[in-house]
Amino acid sequence: MRTTSLMVLVVCASLTALPSLASSAATNSLAGLTRFAGTVERVDGNEFLIRGEGDTTASYALARSTRITTVRSGTLADLAAGQFVGCTAVAQHGGALRATECHIFPQSMRGAGEGHNPMGSPNTTMTNGNIATMTNGNVASAAGSGGEVVLTVTYQGGSQRIEVSPSTRITVIRAASRSLLKPGAKVMGASRTARDGTDVVQMLNIAP
Repeated sequence: MRTTSLMVLVVCASLTALPSLASSAATNSLAGLTRFAGTVERVDGNEFLIRGEGDTTASYALARSTRITTVRSGTLADLAAGQFVGCTAVAQHGGALRATECHIFPQSMRGAGEGHNPMGSPNTTMTNGNIATMTNGNVASAAGSGGEVVLTVTYQGGSQRIEVSPSTRITVIRAASRSLLKPGAKVMGASRTARDGTDVVQMLNIAP
């Protein structure tokens, strides 16, 4: 859950990826936010208590504007034209972009972090945009031959062709309700401290 949830949080904050990006706009989007993760111990109205690493506890409050999501593992079959996606890809010899992971976002998150940006790792990029076209193909891998798709992902000011193979990790992100927040739930989020000292959750991902 952890890697996927981090990605979800960053996109909710209109970012393109969590690891150190070259985009200053992405960095500024996290200004003032504190990440947290743990297991829910108690829920009382809009407030909840979690137990995190080192057996520490902390309390947080939900706001009306808190963005809540949940995720599930997906497959190539979940990709379709018209979806808004975020794909992490590594440039191959010759310049082709091959995705290591793709996140499919709900309609409510369309436009979040839109664009094509470099990530911290060499030759690695993140592209958030709309799937304009999909081309089915075939790719040879260490495990043999398998289906592959080539996505044309469009965003304001450009587009990228991204190869997605059976080894690409696909994650489907769904909008969720606070009813999933209950004792025992695994959560990860980002909060901002209010003037009265309350840690108000800006975005929250709840493991299914």
